[in-house]
Amino acid sequence: MPARPVLAVVREALAAALDWFPDDAGNRSVLVGFSGGMDSTALLHLLGGPGGVRERAGGPVLLAAHLDHRLRPDSGEQARFAQRVASSLGIECVTGRRDVQARAHREGRSIEEAGRLSRLDFLAEIARERGAATVLLGHTLTDQAETVLLQLARGAGALGLGAMAPVRNDERGLVIVRPLLSVSRTEISRLVTAVGWRFYPDPSNELEEFTRNRIRREALPLLRDAVNPRAEAALGRTASLLRDDEEWLSEITSERFREVAGVVERAGSPLVRFPAAALEAAHPALARRLVREGLRIARGDLRRIGAVHIEAVLGLVRAGRGGSSVDLPGAVARLEQRVLTVSPAEKASAASADAS
Repeated sequence: MPARPVLAVVREALAAALDWFPDDAGNRSVLVGFSGGMDSTALLHLLGGPGGVRERAGGPVLLAAHLDHRLRPDSGEQARFAQRVASSLGIECVTGRRDVQARAHREGRSIEEAGRLSRLDFLAEIARERGAATVLLGHTLTDQAETVLLQLARGAGALGLGAMAPVRNDERGLVIVRPLLSVSRTEISRLVTAVGWRFYPDPSNELEEFTRNRIRREALPLLRDAVNPRAEAALGRTASLLRDDEEWLSEITSERFREVAGVVERAGSPLVRFPAAALEAAHPALARRLVREGLRIARGDLRRIGAVHIEAVLGLVRAGRGGSSVDLPGAVARLEQRVLTVSPAEKASAASADAS
C-alpha cells in the first residue's frame, strides 16, 4: 500500500475520533502513544510529518508520549530515540518510567498484560495533565489478527473475540483511536522502507516466551499458507462483526438488567440484587451477561473477572442453597432466600445481613 492510501486511512480514522468531541471542546489536542517502534513511528510521521494530518485545516495539536518499561538495558536509549524523532517533527514527547516487571509480580499478571495496563495508565495520566481529549495508538491489522487468535485460544466469547475497536471510550475517561487498524504490518513495513523513516527495533518482539510473538511468527504464517492468504483481513473482519453483535447484545442486557436487578448503596459501595428466578429463566447467554454487568457495577470494573467466575455465580444460583456464597476477585456473590447479591469483597458481611 503506497503512502497516500495509508495517509487517507489515518485521516478517516482521525476524523471519526474528532466527531466524538463536543462542539465547544476548544482544545483539540491528541496524544500519540509512541514507542519508537515501526508501527508507532509510521503513525507519528503520518500524523505530524510533511503532508500529514496535522497540516490539514483544523488539524489537531499533537503530543507524543513514551513509556520506559524498564525491561531492557537499552530502554533509556529507546526513550531518547523517541524524543529525537518527535523533536525532528516539531512534536513534544513526554517520557515516563514504570517498573512493569514489579507490577506483573505484584498483581499476578503476565509481563505483556502488565505492560499494556501500565501504558494505558501512563497515557491517561499525561492526557489529564495536558488536557488531551484523545489518545492515538499504532495497533495494526496484524495486531488485531493476533489478538483474535489469542482470545480464541483462551475460549473468549464475543466480547473478547471482538478484540480492539477502532474508536472506543476507555474506562480511564479517554477516547482511544487506532487509525492503523485496517493496515497490515507488512504494508506498514513497505511504507516505512520506501520513505526511509528510522525506527527503534524492539528485540522483545523475538522472544519466544511472549505468546503473542509465537502467534505472529508461527500461527499467522501457517494460516496464510494453509487456509487463507488474507487471513489477517479475515480475522479483522470477524472481530468487526462480533463487535457489532456485542454492541447489540449489550443493549439487550442493559434493558433486561434495569427490569430485573436492583442496585442500592451500602456504606458508599454499590450492592446488586437479582431474583434467582429471573436468572434461571433467562437464556444462558443473557444470564451470563446479567451477572457480568452486576459484577461490573459492584466492583467498578471487570479486571481479573473471567468466564470461570461468571459460571461459578450461575452455579450458585442453580444449586439453590440459601446461605451459600462464592468468593471472586474483588467481589462476593451470595444467595439468600432466592435472592442473589453481588457486592464488593469487603461488603460481603453487610450484604448477608441485609438479605436475611
